[in-house]
Amino acid sequence: MSTFKPNEILKNTHLQTRLVHTQAIGPEGFKSLSTPVYRGSSLFFENTAAQRAAINPLGLDYSYGVHGNPTQFTLAKKLAMLEGCQHGLIVPSGLSAIATTVLGLLKTGDHWLLPDNVYGPAQLLAKDLACSAGISFSTYNPMDLQTLANQLTPETRLVWVEAPGSLTFETPDLAELKKIVKQDFFDLVAQRKHSGNLSSDKKSADNPLSQAAVRTPLLAIDNTYAAGIAFKPFEFGFDVSVQALTKYQCGHADVLMGAVLADNTEVFAAIERKNRVLGLCVSPEDCALVLRGLLTLPLRYHHQAENALQIAKWLQAQPEVLCVLHPLMPDAPGHQAFVNHFSAAASVFSVVFKPEFTDNHAAAFVDELKLFHIAYSWGGPESLATVVQLPPARFNGLRQQYRRNAGPTVRLCIGLEAPEDLITDLQESLGKMHRQCT
Repeated sequence: MSTFKPNEILKNTHLQTRLVHTQAIGPEGFKSLSTPVYRGSSLFFENTAAQRAAINPLGLDYSYGVHGNPTQFTLAKKLAMLEGCQHGLIVPSGLSAIATTVLGLLKTGDHWLLPDNVYGPAQLLAKDLACSAGISFSTYNPMDLQTLANQLTPETRLVWVEAPGSLTFETPDLAELKKIVKQDFFDLVAQRKHSGNLSSDKKSADNPLSQAAVRTPLLAIDNTYAAGIAFKPFEFGFDVSVQALTKYQCGHADVLMGAVLADNTEVFAAIERKNRVLGLCVSPEDCALVLRGLLTLPLRYHHQAENALQIAKWLQAQPEVLCVLHPLMPDAPGHQAFVNHFSAAASVFSVVFKPEFTDNHAAAFVDELKLFHIAYSWGGPESLATVVQLPPARFNGLRQQYRRNAGPTVRLCIGLEAPEDLITDLQESLGKMHRQCT
């Protein structure tokens, strides 16, 4: 039972007024593990001077609901702590984290380099910005970093990394990649300019290599696979890390959200400014759900990873399977680089079938599964399966005998079910697919 003193200001007002103006009970003396959900669009100022004061966009100033609330800032703080940086920004989705970063850091005339195994919508974004904003882009083969070195120009402002790569899970040599971007950049561009490999406009007097505007490119990584715990990008020298919190951080397949993290204040300020201009904001209720998911993140991540590796090894031994694209499999492209750079693997991988099986066989295999849902995303409690269609070039990192004989590919995302049950389901579906083929 609670006892409350009446508010003298409201004592003689009407019921409607009292319902609106009765003050909330403050949190003083209340302590709990969970973070409260702070909702509000109109945020109250103490006085007009406070309302007119300049807002520090990098601080915890509260001016309007779209700019943040304690629930959102607590989530950003925890994510920054996980990755070892000082700045965090919460956005509506993983793709919006990519888009906000790119729009904040690049302008017309800049050049963006992406790996050819990048998340598909990121490449669509690059194509759109090339047409609509004059931001050029090109792709490089992450397993042949000479292709990265060959495409650096004085206009290259951002180099993007996805490790392991989307769908095929190659891992580049990140130490060598960083060296090319951060140490060798000026020498490489100067060599290309001297040899005449740069176009005439890039060799003009308006763009001399010694010009102050030419800077070492920024290095950004999509760190969703590592969930902020299996790879530490800022210890490695990255400037920006983005994550889709939709995956492991939420962990329950019921929230869409993304994050941008940075340790460089100037870089982060540019991204945060673009976020404000675009008016992006997230629900405090959703932030609270992700905060709850973070409490069990390491346990779920490692448990699902163990189950996934067990299933991947079982699949590799099946007669219908050509190879399994999992970075901890010895034959995986960049396996040693993955072992060198990452402390753990995620629970998502791909299965490449032998060439006698067709796309229709792969679709029938997926349709026949009882414990795997057909859906996008991963990192949730349920296992997922989808047939993916990849161009032949995406298999260039495979050993030659695999590359020449690659059949259809299925991506599997392992959830929290017992691995023995999932293996039984996979075995039954493989058997039916095999009988259909023969």
